[in-house]
Amino acid sequence: MSLLHTRRLALVAAASLALLSGLVSAQSTGGPSKSEAMPLTAHAPEKQAIDACVGKAENERVRFVTAKGKKRHWTCTTVDGVLAARPGVATPAHRVKKQ
Repeated sequence: MSLLHTRRLALVAAASLALLSGLVSAQSTGGPSKSEAMPLTAHAPEKQAIDACVGKAENERVRFVTAKGKKRHWTCTTVDGVLAARPGVATPAHRVKKQ
């Protein structure tokens, strides 16, 4: 192998090592940022979500339309003393029939 090929090989190896170490350091950021880790309860519920749960019990499913016109099928949950519809609340798949 000539000296030119050896230098090219060394240059390619150094460049790939630098690129790889840059990727590794970008991956280890230490976890999610504050905005990514915010719980669902950090945001106040919309008026439509509160109105949908008026007269309903906790864990009851409701359908309503948001202020932006989006159709929702959420579960009523009490958060900070307010009963409002929320997404992502676990509910039983099948209701037990009363005998």
